Amino acid sequence: MSFFGRRPTVCGYWGTRVQSSREVAQTMRAFLDDLEAVDPGLALPWVSTAEFDKVPADLSVDGLVRIFEHSRSKEMGYSDTPGPGYDVDLSPEDGTARRVGAWVGGLETSAPNSVRVSLPTEKQLTDSTRQLLEPDIGDAIMKVIVKHWEPDRARWSIGDYLDLQPRVRGQIQVGWETYFHSQIAVDRSALPEAAAIEELPTGTLIRLGDKPMHVDAADIVAVRAALGYSV
Repeated sequence: MSFFGRRPTVCGYWGTRVQSSREVAQTMRAFLDDLEAVDPGLALPWVSTAEFDKVPADLSVDGLVRIFEHSRSKEMGYSDTPGPGYDVDLSPEDGTARRVGAWVGGLETSAPNSVRVSLPTEKQLTDSTRQLLEPDIGDAIMKVIVKHWEPDRARWSIGDYLDLQPRVRGQIQVGWETYFHSQIAVDRSALPEAAAIEELPTGTLIRLGDKPMHVDAADIVAVRAALGYSV
């Protein structure tokens, strides 16, 4: 079992996209607004790891610009590196399980541009966050990522699902929900019976049933086969 085990995370990934700190700040602000609209459990005072006093971060566009620019400052080690991107990591003020992070606006080198929303594990759920693992909430988070960040690929997954798949650079990692850009081919006849396909404006979304935390391993493997990967 991986370190992440059953921790659910919704992630989007894409390649080279050099952007200014203000461009990524504007996108992040709109992204956070839509996350808050998805569920009250995602509308909270976020603390940035760049804010050492651990008070709620200033997440206005101007505040996000400062956070993003700080991530490339000399103190963070990126001062003269061309196009490394901007980093932000947000967690709740009360320390409860949930995080929003991004590495955006840069050249793809050892890792692609990415954004992620980490959700509580089953053991970390409270009465106020229990709904975050429901399929409609997971689907909405996925679509907010696709809308604002336009990733090449994205997935709602847990570590147990990722353990079933070799880590090959550039390959799509399959989860309960898997999104990929429209140029990527998939053999629909090879998809498992549990797979539901939804065409979004820029790509294809595959959903495996209505229990995000309980997807059959065989279905994960079957989607990989449909994408033309060795299984």
